[in-house]
Amino acid sequence: MEKKVKEYLLSLGFLPNKCGYHYLYDIICDGLSGEELLPLKFVAYSRLAKKYNKSVDSIEKDVQNAIGSAWLVGDVDRLYGEFGETIDMKKGKPSNKHFILTAIESCRSV
Repeated sequence: MEKKVKEYLLSLGFLPNKCGYHYLYDIICDGLSGEELLPLKFVAYSRLAKKYNKSVDSIEKDVQNAIGSAWLVGDVDRLYGEFGETIDMKKGKPSNKHFILTAIESCRSV
């Protein structure tokens, strides 16, 4: 499962040197394992904040930045194919929640 999640994130253009990549990896793996994630800020981000000794806001912002970076350097056609219906038209990318839930479903179906 872990290898599948890493390959999935890398195939979308995520950069492993960003903190948000590792947080997304952990959240997606937790979701695939059946862990409760929602609401993100109070469950998933809180769990990661304790694990990495960071603030919840820092975790949230790093995840947001990782998603934004992928949209700048990743395969745009693949990203829009995968997440097209969840994209916030004002921001041009999906919200953290929509990205995470879609990514979990995609990893589960592969």
